[in-house]
Amino acid sequence: MEKAFIKSKNITKLDLSNSGLKEFPKEIFELKNLRKLNLSNNNIKAIPKEISNLKLLEVLDLSNNRITNFYAKICELKKLKSLNLNNNKISSIPKQISNLKKLRNLSIANNKITALPEEFSCLDNLNSLNISKNLLTEFPNPIYFLKNIESLWITNLPIKKFNIPFITENLKKLKSIFAYTFIIDKSNIDYDYLEISKIKGNCIDKVKEISSNYKIRTYSSPASSNKMIASIEKTEKPMIFISYSHKDKKDWLSKVQTHLKVLNHQNIDFDFWDDTRIKAGQKWKEEIEKALNRSIAAILIISTDFLASDFVQKKEIPQLLNSANEKGTKLISLIIKPCRFKNQIGLNDLQAINDPDNSLINLSEGKQEEILVKLTDRIEEIILENR
Repeated sequence: MEKAFIKSKNITKLDLSNSGLKEFPKEIFELKNLRKLNLSNNNIKAIPKEISNLKLLEVLDLSNNRITNFYAKICELKKLKSLNLNNNKISSIPKQISNLKKLRNLSIANNKITALPEEFSCLDNLNSLNISKNLLTEFPNPIYFLKNIESLWITNLPIKKFNIPFITENLKKLKSIFAYTFIIDKSNIDYDYLEISKIKGNCIDKVKEISSNYKIRTYSSPASSNKMIASIEKTEKPMIFISYSHKDKKDWLSKVQTHLKVLNHQNIDFDFWDDTRIKAGQKWKEEIEKALNRSIAAILIISTDFLASDFVQKKEIPQLLNSANEKGTKLISLIIKPCRFKNQIGLNDLQAINDPDNSLINLSEGKQEEILVKLTDRIEEIILENR
């Protein structure tokens, strides 16, 4: 940019978007009355320290550049109301962001951000926030303190931990949340985030629906007058998933179901799920996936037919092993017939409820019942541990 393009040093708006710039033109820093600056869609790699000279700046658009560092000098722009840093290469946000007390709109989507600093919670006037398409595996806790937030974009995030009821409890003014995401590998993604990510457009109603399934306790943070969540407790009953071969349904699934019902009648409050609960018209793969994600434990009724099932081998076992590793889901193998269980990689490392060399079919009816009772004892232990 040449000085000739600046008609007056008193201008308040400057648009240099799509100008092929590789750096900030130095002449900009002489514009002391500048309130709006658009440098989007250029090739700028760094934000110079002189940015702090623009004391009156209210709107700054640096989207679609190649910026790698959110320079802390930006945080000296005390009058800044709108900041757009979408589509850059920023990996962290400075703690000095708390100085931007007047900031109302912040867009930092499509960067490489892995966390937000605690000081982010001090942005009391923030109304709109876009953190989509970053590397956030946990929903950032500081966002729960943004009491004036009304619009939130959280699409395309690899979130493994997402306390969805915190949103409705703390963000009372939230009117819209956008989370629609096409996720190929869903194995490590938080179940509640997966649910809202299926909805195109505003999913605030789904967020409220899911939140209603939780019991929420709050406390006042010593460092803030805002409420902070201490714990949540899901009001849905604990779920036990049953994986089996349909060829073992009549004799063995029914026996396991019967023993689990006895636990229910003895005031052990839980639910158990197998694919016989899928209703006509429901998408069976999605229903199985939902049940797997919800379950605190899974009973695997193992036989040769079970180990020979393509669906079990390619879908259920990998997801169950992932759940065991990521969420601590307990896997309980019940060996009902002689089979190659000892050679089943992944499962053979887990202790079965009975000796694989003494499968249930080879035992007397009395011994079978003893092992099934042992199974229910283990289920009871797991449920009590999860209360």
